[in-house]
Amino acid sequence: MDFVILGASSGMPSQDKHLSSILVRTDEHIFLLDCGEGVSRHLLQQGIGHDDLDAVFITHLHPDHFSGIYMLLQMLYLGGRSKPLYVYMPERLASFIESLQMLYTFPQKFGFPLKVCEMKEAELQFPEVSCVVNDHLLGYAAIIKEHNLPNLMMAYSLRIADPAGDFVYTSDLETVDSILPFAKGAHTIVVDAGHTRPEQVLKLQYQDITRVILTHDPRPELLQIVVDQKLGNFEEAREGLPYHI
Repeated sequence: MDFVILGASSGMPSQDKHLSSILVRTDEHIFLLDCGEGVSRHLLQQGIGHDDLDAVFITHLHPDHFSGIYMLLQMLYLGGRSKPLYVYMPERLASFIESLQMLYTFPQKFGFPLKVCEMKEAELQFPEVSCVVNDHLLGYAAIIKEHNLPNLMMAYSLRIADPAGDFVYTSDLETVDSILPFAKGAHTIVVDAGHTRPEQVLKLQYQDITRVILTHDPRPELLQIVVDQKLGNFEEAREGLPYHI
């Protein structure tokens, strides 16, 4: 399995990082994990053709993880894609389809079947992919309740199995505790080290994980601990460079 981190920044855009997205190549499939703004250009730079992607996984609906999906679909449509594209959503599937119609990006005009599915259904089509709900969005409970909003606070972490070792993408988290059993024993984990407190991220050193990649603008105090404690299997995410498992 190979993967490229296309975007490693937090929700605040920066001059030297792009918004969240990871391109994963297995022996059989090509997946896009999250779809931050500008991802279409990055896919072109990676040589991804219009029919190469098998599925897009949107871990949660914050704009820095989701806003690039509209231009991606437009690019695939205009480029003449023909094979089905699976888009796995965390919640509000009907609202997403309605937003496509609002933007005049009508799936009825696509030359390919757009299959919008719930995230928990991913393993039915792609058995190597599993998911778990994490705690990233739970802090919105009060405002959702107060205004009677339809949001379900669904945020997911993903694991892709491979004979050489599994890959875990936490996406955004509040605590690593919410995904520890899910991540244990993976070869590589890309972990949110911006929202998550350093003492939480450091728990990963006891989970039999070979490589811990810190993304989403890691906290400076965490990076200093990594240096001071000589944690050689912890490293800051590098955009655009190939990783291999």
